[in-house]
Amino acid sequence: MKLRSILAVAAAFVAVSASAAEANLTTYGENRVRTRPVTPISANLVTPIGIPWGDEWDVAGLQTGIYNRVEDFSGLQIGVFNVTDYFCGLQLGVVNVTRRMLGVQLGLVNIIQESDVSFLPLFNCYF
Repeated sequence: MKLRSILAVAAAFVAVSASAAEANLTTYGENRVRTRPVTPISANLVTPIGIPWGDEWDVAGLQTGIYNRVEDFSGLQIGVFNVTDYFCGLQLGVVNVTRRMLGVQLGLVNIIQESDVSFLPLFNCYF
Protein backbone atom coordinates (compact mmCIF):
# COMPACT_ATOMS: atom_id res chain seq x y z
CA MET A 1 0.00 0.00 0.00
CA LYS A 2 2.84 2.41 0.84
CA LEU A 3 4.57 1.62 -2.44
CA ARG A 4 1.39 2.44 -4.36
CA SER A 5 1.12 5.78 -2.55
CA ILE A 6 4.74 6.64 -3.31
CA LEU A 7 4.30 5.68 -6.96
CA ALA A 8 1.13 7.77 -7.19
CA VAL A 9 2.94 10.84 -5.82
CA ALA A 10 5.86 10.24 -8.18
CA ALA A 11 3.48 9.92 -11.14
CA ALA A 12 1.84 13.23 -10.17
CA PHE A 13 5.24 14.96 -10.08
CA VAL A 14 6.12 13.54 -13.48
CA ALA A 15 2.77 14.63 -14.99
CA VAL A 16 3.11 18.18 -13.67
CA SER A 17 6.72 18.30 -14.80
CA ALA A 18 5.88 17.13 -18.29
CA SER A 19 3.26 19.85 -18.70
CA ALA A 20 5.74 22.47 -17.47
CA ALA A 21 8.31 21.19 -19.97
CA GLU A 22 5.80 21.41 -22.81
CA ALA A 23 5.12 25.03 -21.89
CA ASN A 24 8.91 25.57 -22.03
CA LEU A 25 8.80 27.37 -18.67
CA THR A 26 9.92 26.55 -15.17
CA THR A 27 7.74 27.01 -12.10
CA TYR A 28 9.92 29.10 -9.81
CA GLY A 29 7.86 32.28 -9.90
CA GLU A 30 9.82 33.55 -12.86
CA ASN A 31 9.25 32.86 -16.53
CA ARG A 32 12.62 31.38 -17.45
CA VAL A 33 12.68 29.97 -20.95
CA ARG A 34 14.54 26.70 -21.27
CA THR A 35 17.52 27.10 -23.57
CA ARG A 36 18.70 23.49 -23.53
CA PRO A 37 17.03 20.40 -25.01
CA VAL A 38 14.71 18.50 -22.64
CA THR A 39 14.47 14.73 -22.24
CA PRO A 40 11.69 12.90 -20.33
CA ILE A 41 13.97 10.10 -19.05
CA SER A 42 17.65 10.05 -18.15
CA ALA A 43 19.54 6.98 -16.91
CA ASN A 44 23.13 7.67 -15.86
CA LEU A 45 25.99 5.78 -14.41
CA VAL A 46 27.81 9.05 -13.77
CA THR A 47 26.75 12.17 -15.66
CA PRO A 48 27.60 12.56 -18.59
CA ILE A 49 27.88 8.77 -19.08
CA GLY A 50 24.31 7.63 -19.64
CA ILE A 51 21.25 7.81 -21.82
CA PRO A 52 20.98 10.38 -23.31
CA TRP A 53 24.73 10.81 -23.70
CA GLY A 54 26.28 14.06 -22.47
CA ASP A 55 25.39 16.72 -19.94
CA GLU A 56 23.75 19.28 -22.24
CA TRP A 57 20.22 17.97 -21.47
CA ASP A 58 17.62 19.23 -19.02
CA VAL A 59 15.24 16.61 -17.63
CA ALA A 60 11.46 16.81 -17.23
CA GLY A 61 10.34 13.41 -15.96
CA LEU A 62 12.58 10.75 -14.38
CA GLN A 63 16.33 10.63 -13.81
CA THR A 64 18.20 7.76 -12.19
CA GLY A 65 21.89 7.15 -11.64
CA ILE A 66 24.78 7.07 -9.23
CA TYR A 67 25.79 10.70 -9.89
CA ASN A 68 23.11 12.90 -11.48
CA ARG A 69 24.01 16.43 -12.61
CA VAL A 70 21.43 18.58 -14.40
CA GLU A 71 20.91 22.33 -14.81
CA ASP A 72 17.08 22.46 -14.91
CA PHE A 73 15.08 19.51 -13.57
CA SER A 74 11.37 18.80 -13.13
CA GLY A 75 10.08 15.45 -11.86
CA LEU A 76 11.56 12.56 -9.87
CA GLN A 77 15.33 12.28 -9.43
CA ILE A 78 16.77 9.12 -7.83
CA GLY A 79 20.49 8.67 -7.24
CA VAL A 80 23.29 8.43 -4.73
CA PHE A 81 24.49 11.99 -5.41
CA ASN A 82 22.07 14.48 -7.07
CA VAL A 83 23.09 18.01 -8.11
CA THR A 84 20.87 20.59 -9.87
CA ASP A 85 20.68 24.34 -10.37
CA TYR A 86 16.87 24.59 -10.58
CA PHE A 87 14.71 21.76 -9.26
CA CYS A 88 10.97 21.13 -9.21
CA GLY A 89 9.73 17.81 -7.83
CA LEU A 90 11.09 15.05 -5.59
CA GLN A 91 14.80 14.30 -5.04
CA LEU A 92 15.73 10.94 -3.50
CA GLY A 93 19.38 10.24 -2.74
CA VAL A 94 22.13 9.99 -0.18
CA VAL A 95 23.26 13.55 -0.99
CA ASN A 96 20.92 16.07 -2.67
CA VAL A 97 22.17 19.54 -3.62
CA THR A 98 20.28 22.25 -5.51
CA ARG A 99 20.55 26.00 -5.82
CA ARG A 100 16.81 26.74 -6.11
CA MET A 101 13.96 24.35 -5.43
CA LEU A 102 10.23 23.91 -5.50
CA GLY A 103 9.66 20.50 -3.93
CA VAL A 104 11.01 17.89 -1.51
CA GLN A 105 14.40 16.30 -0.84
CA LEU A 106 14.77 12.97 0.98
CA GLY A 107 18.29 11.77 1.88
CA LEU A 108 21.09 11.86 4.43
CA VAL A 109 22.35 15.28 3.29
CA ASN A 110 19.88 17.74 1.75
CA ILE A 111 21.00 21.21 0.66
CA ILE A 112 18.91 23.98 -0.92
CA GLN A 113 21.37 26.85 -1.34
CA GLU A 114 18.82 29.66 -1.82
CA SER A 115 16.62 28.79 1.14
CA ASP A 116 16.13 30.10 4.69
CA VAL A 117 17.28 26.69 5.97
CA SER A 118 19.99 25.58 3.55
CA PHE A 119 20.87 22.23 5.12
CA LEU A 120 18.74 19.56 6.78
CA PRO A 121 19.45 15.87 7.25
CA LEU A 122 16.84 13.29 6.11
CA PHE A 123 14.23 15.78 4.80
CA ASN A 124 14.26 19.26 3.29
CA CYS A 125 11.68 21.15 1.25
CA TYR A 126 10.93 24.56 -0.21
CA PHE A 127 7.64 25.80 -1.67
